[in-house]
Amino acid sequence: MSKRAAIYARVSTDMQRDNFSIPSQVSECMKYIETKRYTLVGNQFVDVENGRDVAPETPNSIPVFVDDYTSRELSRPSLDAAIYFLEQIGYDVLIVHALDRLARDPYIRQTLEREFNKRGARVEYVLGSYEESPEGEIRKDLDATFAKWENAKRVERCMRGKKRKAEGGKWVAGVIPFGYQEDPNNRGVLIIEPTSAAVVQRIFHLYTVENRSIREIARILTDEGHMPYRGGSEWAKTTINHILVNMAYIGNCYFNRRKRVGGKHILKDKEEWIQIACPPIIDMPIFDKVQKRMKHNMDYVRKHPSRLYLLSGMILCSDCDRPYLAQTAKANKNRRRNDAQSYRHRLKAGHCMNKTMSARVLDPLVWDRVIGILEDPEALLEGYNRSLDQLRDSQSRKFSQIEVLEKGLHKEKVRRQNLNAAYLDPDIKMSKSEYLDQKLHIDNAVQSIELDLLKLRADVEEIPEPASLEALQRFSAEVMEEIYSEGEVSLEKKRQLLEMMHVKVLLKPDGSFKLAGWFNVDEQDGEGLLGKSSNSYVRLRRRLRVRV
Repeated sequence: MSKRAAIYARVSTDMQRDNFSIPSQVSECMKYIETKRYTLVGNQFVDVENGRDVAPETPNSIPVFVDDYTSRELSRPSLDAAIYFLEQIGYDVLIVHALDRLARDPYIRQTLEREFNKRGARVEYVLGSYEESPEGEIRKDLDATFAKWENAKRVERCMRGKKRKAEGGKWVAGVIPFGYQEDPNNRGVLIIEPTSAAVVQRIFHLYTVENRSIREIARILTDEGHMPYRGGSEWAKTTINHILVNMAYIGNCYFNRRKRVGGKHILKDKEEWIQIACPPIIDMPIFDKVQKRMKHNMDYVRKHPSRLYLLSGMILCSDCDRPYLAQTAKANKNRRRNDAQSYRHRLKAGHCMNKTMSARVLDPLVWDRVIGILEDPEALLEGYNRSLDQLRDSQSRKFSQIEVLEKGLHKEKVRRQNLNAAYLDPDIKMSKSEYLDQKLHIDNAVQSIELDLLKLRADVEEIPEPASLEALQRFSAEVMEEIYSEGEVSLEKKRQLLEMMHVKVLLKPDGSFKLAGWFNVDEQDGEGLLGKSSNSYVRLRRRLRVRV
């Protein structure tokens, strides 16, 4: 009775499925099976001529388990399918063209062979003719070690060639980013593709000016009929996120940024990065605005529960400047009739005190204040311009300080380079102790300047743009129209309006509050559009009964 055999073939990436590797592996395995008089079985099929996946009834189809997956992983889709087929249907031999097609690492290869052996199947290789003996196992280990070494050399040669291309300004960083294309007259050089570049600009505009969420942007692009980069009809949130953080769009594209350590990719030192020139699609201020908003979402929004709150991430303690956390006390607990939302400050969380503010009380008060601001468009515009002038003056001073510190940092780094050169120069004869003392002094100065720069850059606030004001005016007019028509403004719309105004609620220990944002004025005098503190809840609650 002939033995039943299954074939397993592998390439490392899906792009390699288009070359002749899979058909050649399958052809050699078929010849091996015919020589051994095995019966071929399996429930996954490929075309024997091109190696692509096909249906069982397709002409020239044969059963083969094929992966386009790295050999570093123990779990691979088709390999797992071969094991499942072995458990459910059964076969006697798994045919693999060569050791490195199963795994280049000897440990991974041995582990996989044991998995098949435990289930009653032996792994046989077309190349090698390994015997079932200790000598055969040693030969396998030696061949696998040499295959692993050869692969490492191949990767090193490939990386060396890519580095040379990158240093020459050629694109070698994988898939060309959406919005660019390869110059047909200069291979490897990126140029802007106008249609997709306009979509990229649209994405950044929606996120920064209209303050849309990534989910909303994906929906808008899908509704507008823009074609996603990899085809299909719907945009994915992950695609939008990758575009928003891709530095290529500001002309800062780098190769050799990461290295693989174990199963993770970590950043290399910046000195090893290789910059590849590409024309910018997005201005640096817009890109910075995106990163600040994403950082804000990471610092505040993700810390809040999944329920929607009007002011989550917007309430700050006036004393410690730490955010209040949103929470919900569920109904039917302690005889509570309904869910109760609130904002909480806790000593255990590192805050300055224990305090809870009911969302039922604070939310309508803040919303009433916002309506009062929007009721006077001229005063809104006046406050915007006044706040913009103040913010620009403050920004100008901070940028001047940053410029001075950056010059000082550059000077200290040049001093460190000169010190290293002097220490290595045999004519200067600098002792090691002298070198370490001077280097320590310079390193301390560099660290001090970098800390000051970090604080200043974190203090640099976002300056609103005219387009942002126009979008706010349009949206606020829409909201006010709903209010005047006695319609109910949804919580989502209220939240979006507050985000567009960049409102922050500075909550004081006595329960009073002050609003701050693009339109806030000097807090000391308590005047201006968003500068007045609120101590009279009763008066505002009466207004709310009429207005909302």
